[in-house]
Formats: sequence, structure tokens, C-alpha cells
Amino acid sequence: MTIDNAIRGRLFAPDFLTEPESIGELPEWDDLDAATLDKVESRLRAIFEAFPHESTPNESQTEDDLIWKTLYCLDWTAHLRQQNLSGVGRTDVPDGLLFIDDAAKSRAVGIAEERARYAIGAVMVESKRWLRPLGRTSDRTVAPSTQMLRYLRRADDLTEGRMRWGILTNGAHWRLYYQGAGSVSEGFLEVDLAAILNIPGHNDGLFALSSDERRHCLKLFVLLFGRKAFLAERADGTLHQRALAESRLYEERVATNISKLVFKKVFPSLVRAIAEDAASAPLSEVRDAALVLLYRLLFLVYAEDRALLPVGDRRYDNIGLRRRVRQDIGRRKEQGEIFSATATSYYTALDDLSRVIDQGDPAFGLPPYNGGLFDTSRTPLLAQIRLSNRVMADVIDALSFEQHRSGRRYINYRSLSVQQLGSIYERLLEFEPVHEAGGIEVRPNVFARKGSGSYYTPEPLVLLILQETVGPLADAKLETFRAKVSEIGSAHDAATVTSDVLAELARVDPAQGLLDLKVCDPAMGSGHFLVSLVDFLSDRVIKALDEANGVEGYVSPLAERIEGIRNTILDNAKQNKWTLDPAHLDDDQIVRRMVLKRCVYG
Repeated sequence: MTIDNAIRGRLFAPDFLTEPESIGELPEWDDLDAATLDKVESRLRAIFEAFPHESTPNESQTEDDLIWKTLYCLDWTAHLRQQNLSGVGRTDVPDGLLFIDDAAKSRAVGIAEERARYAIGAVMVESKRWLRPLGRTSDRTVAPSTQMLRYLRRADDLTEGRMRWGILTNGAHWRLYYQGAGSVSEGFLEVDLAAILNIPGHNDGLFALSSDERRHCLKLFVLLFGRKAFLAERADGTLHQRALAESRLYEERVATNISKLVFKKVFPSLVRAIAEDAASAPLSEVRDAALVLLYRLLFLVYAEDRALLPVGDRRYDNIGLRRRVRQDIGRRKEQGEIFSATATSYYTALDDLSRVIDQGDPAFGLPPYNGGLFDTSRTPLLAQIRLSNRVMADVIDALSFEQHRSGRRYINYRSLSVQQLGSIYERLLEFEPVHEAGGIEVRPNVFARKGSGSYYTPEPLVLLILQETVGPLADAKLETFRAKVSEIGSAHDAATVTSDVLAELARVDPAQGLLDLKVCDPAMGSGHFLVSLVDFLSDRVIKALDEANGVEGYVSPLAERIEGIRNTILDNAKQNKWTLDPAHLDDDQIVRRMVLKRCVYG
């Protein structure tokens, strides 16, 4: 395990949380002194040691003996249990509602209608049995993550935005949700508390957290899940509000710095090196080859830093870039070594990895990705050349390390979005190589975008287009289902719901219906619109799945399909010896795969 696995989710920029000099800019970080943290850790350890986690504790035992005691350690002393959100029946009933203080709880208790109390609460809590997977359906019940998202949507509407926070936990893993997050499916912060506390069986193996990493993660947990994080004690907002703002600035800063590097140094260097190695090649082919090579590099560093490729698996590390190339170059640069102008081992390593990514190879734990970017036959010029270690070291070093006041610092691409990578690509289309003064210069061509029809659409406009075009289609699927539920409800009670009735609902199931939509962007460019569409439509499918499963006696057929796909992937991975991260098989990730494969064309 590494610190990347102990802290998951996209609510806050991951590197902002894991780099002490970044999160340390918030005054609360220094305010939480070592002695206080020691006391909290001691209390948490006592709770976990008394809890029978080696057996199979049920939900009630996990909630009473572990979760609520942990919340008390985080200074949540004022709470109410089982508060109805729906106002009818017991459909939407989170396990608890936390209050900033006893005065707020007293005001809430004075309100007869339970759901009205959420406007006074600070955060809702949903508890699950010990180690219950938070992102997966189980025993025909909806995934806890989907359940939490439904509670938050309901509370957000009910309180007009005053209740937007939720804590979801199975005792070992703790998730903090925010209804205002950009992505519904990834808008959470997950902390592996069992690993942080070094509970036996939860922090073992080659990638176990070190004592320093556990200490850092524990401090994050206490700060961000604790009561004080929800207090507006400063003019610039709560700790969460400031952390969200600083995270956005951090991500923008990373994206801006990488963009500058690409435009001013990396892309021109690749163009000149390729042109020199393939002197007879037309500059148009040189430019295309440089673009492909650059984006192979960007894709790989992005996928490795986000653990989309199995970094840490010994088999992959023998061929991957992160340790074999990036860290080797960084170490040699720090030592002031000279790189060869004739040896091409770094380029060969990239070329080998490109073929493995494209075709797959069980020897390295990789399935075939065959997306086109790594297809060597599509860019024959890259197969004909061999760039020197001196060139590749400068390029990869520029993409991997930055100069910081504390020295050279590793650039982690986790904080970059796919859309930001796309914007870099589309801006690169403005640049072209030209012969100038006996050499080759790369300069902007103001007519390049007009000639290629390449224009970058800002994210807010993309979202508006999606809401106005795909949104009504999605809404129609849901309204058809609601109308059928109402029609059936007026003719049947819960005891008389027959297989024919369930079949009627299945025919208009909104989650399945959304996956029948086909959306095409005929001039997709970098895919910016389609990437945002995958996010948009996946969120809608997850919401529709939750609403469908909320109908008594009915389970969406999509739930069974998700489980089938997950089992197929697991079986294939086992059979072919592929390395697999279980977190990539949660329901929301499977839904994204389905949307990508069924709905999106360009």
C-alpha cells in the first residue's frame, strides 16, 4: 500500500492533501499539534482494539461499537439517530445527523417534522457493516455510495442547499461526500482508517504505509472529518471551503505549469530531435510524430500517477516509466550526471512499453488497450527513429520534475484532468515547425485552427450544451419510469406486485434506457465534449439506478448487468494474470465503462 491508496477520491486535489507544504498552508494544519494528535490516535486505537474486526460484525454492532465511538473522538458529541428525509414512510432514513453543538441539536429536537431538522444539521452519517464495499451493489441492494448520493440530493433540495455534507463508512473506510462536488461519482474523499491505524491485515505487504505516512493520513482524517472542519470561524469560510478553493488553485497551477513546459520546451525539443534523426521526412510528418510521442508520454505519466496502470506490481515496474525511467532520470539529474548522445535506452523503453500497452502482455500484468495512440503502425516515423538518452532525459525530466523552493519536486499528474490534457492538445494544433535561419523553429500559426476546424470549447459552455441537449433526453427516461410507477401503484399494492408488473417496469427502466442513448460529436478534436459527456451521463445513470431500486419490490436489471461485467473482468484478469485494482470495479466505474462503450461516438 502507498499513501495514494490510503487517500482516494477527487473531492480535493490528491497532491494538495498529501504534500505537507501544500496542505500545511492552511492554519489548521499547524494548529493540530502533536500532543493532541497523539491523544486522538490513542483513543482510536483503543476503540479498534476492542472491536472484534477479525470476526464478522454486523451493521448494528459496527455502528454502535466502532463508528459512533470514532465520531465521538472527532468531537461529534451532538447527534440524532435515524432521521427521516422523505416525510413519508421510512424510505430515506440516514443513520444519523450530526450537529455543531448541543444548542443546534436542541433547536432541531424542537421541530416535530424530522426532515426539517436537516436544515440545522452539519453532516449526515450512513453506516454499513464492517468492510461492506462502499461502491458496489450487494445482495440485490443498492451500493452504499449510491444510497448516500440519494440522501444528499434529497437533503440539498429540502434545505435549499444548507445540508450538503455526508459521511459514509464501513468502519474501516471513511468517505466524506459533498453535494456541490463537480463529479457525483468521484466527489468524495475516502480515508482507509484501518490501514492508517495499522490494524493487523490492513497495512501489510510491500506497499504498507510507513509510520510517517500513517501519521500524515491520520492528521488529514482528524482535520477533515472532525467537527471543527464544519465551523465557519474565519471570514474566508470553513476549513472545507478553503481546502476546496486551494485544491482548485493547486490543480490550475499544475495545469498551467505543464502547459508552459509543453509549449516552450518539450514539444519544440521533440520536433527538432525527430527532424534531426529523420532528415528526409517532411515537417508535417515530423510534427505529427512529435504530437503522438508527446501524448504517449503524457498518457503514461497520467495513467501511472492515477494508478490506472499497475504501478507497484513488480512485473509492470520492470517495463513501466515511473521507476525504470522517470525516477532514474531524476536521480541522475540530481547527481549531475551526463546523458549519452548516442545511447537510446530511454526511447527503447518507451517504444517497448507502447507495444505492450497496445497489444497487452500477461508477463507484465497488462490487458490490451488498443486505443490507437500506441499503435506503432499508425506512426511509422516513430518506428524508424531512435532519440538519444540526452534528448529523452531532458524531455522526461521536464515533464516529471519541477524546481521548487525546497528543491526538485516530482510532478504528480493525479491533479490534472483529462479535459486539461485535451486543452493542451488542441492548443498544440496552433503550433507548426518551420525552417528558419538554418534550423527548425516551432511557432504559432494563427490560421492553424481555422484550417483544421479545431476550436476549444470552455468547460462551462460544454456543461451548458450537455444540460440543454442530453439533459432533456435523460429527464424523459426518468419521467416515463415515474409515470409507470404511478400507474402501477394506483392498481396494485406492494403485496400484489406480480412478475408481469415487474416486467412492465423493466421495459421502461430509466438506467437501462439512458444506456440506449447514442451521442455523436462528428468533429471531436481532443474529445473534450465527449469526456464531459461520459461524466454527465454516468452521473445520470447512477441517479436513475438509485431511483429505480428505490421502488419497493423492484430491482433495476442494470444492477445485475453491472455485477455480471464485474465478474467477467475479474475472471478474465485471473485467467490472463492481469493486475487489477478492486477500486476500479466499483459500480460507478463499471457504469462509466458502459457509457463509454455504448453511448459515446466521435
